[in-house]
Amino acid sequence: MWSSRDLALVIILAVVSFIYTSFVGQLGNMLTGIQGLNYLFIIGHMIFVSFGFLMYEGRRWRLFLQGVLAALLTLTTFLSGSPFDPLSKIPMIATSFFGDLIFNSFYDFFKTRDKLVWLSVLVVLGYAFMLPVFVTINMTLFYPPQVLVLYLEVYLLLLPVTIIETVIGAFIGYSIYKRLAREKIN
Repeated sequence: MWSSRDLALVIILAVVSFIYTSFVGQLGNMLTGIQGLNYLFIIGHMIFVSFGFLMYEGRRWRLFLQGVLAALLTLTTFLSGSPFDPLSKIPMIATSFFGDLIFNSFYDFFKTRDKLVWLSVLVVLGYAFMLPVFVTINMTLFYPPQVLVLYLEVYLLLLPVTIIETVIGAFIGYSIYKRLAREKIN
């Protein structure tokens, strides 16, 4: 059974993700028109994913719901494609589904060994690498090849930046989680 606290947290994180996307996350694509340039600002999204994953404490489908709500809220933005293009949001939803399914299976293992920081890093790196795979599949099926080629070129060019920002986002999300957990105990 889902608690109202979990639902509130899912909704808050999805709304904060939408706000971040509206003001920062979509700037790469919006200003240049280059699909994939939004990876320059991936750090904020990874903070929300890392923090949300840790706050849900291994309970299934919260992270998936957070991803679905974020995808629906960002439908009007340039986050993962043109605004009002529902097909461009499919990779976000698929990544959230598989991320939740895979990484919640390991939560107890890392929790008992007090290594949640490493699980946080694994989760966001998994997200950072699963999303382009699903975007590539989506673009192969529904978009012209030129769009896919440009996306892959930009993604591969920004891969080092993406990895660095992803890891930093994981540590920031973990730090926020630890601070809240520490205050919850006191």
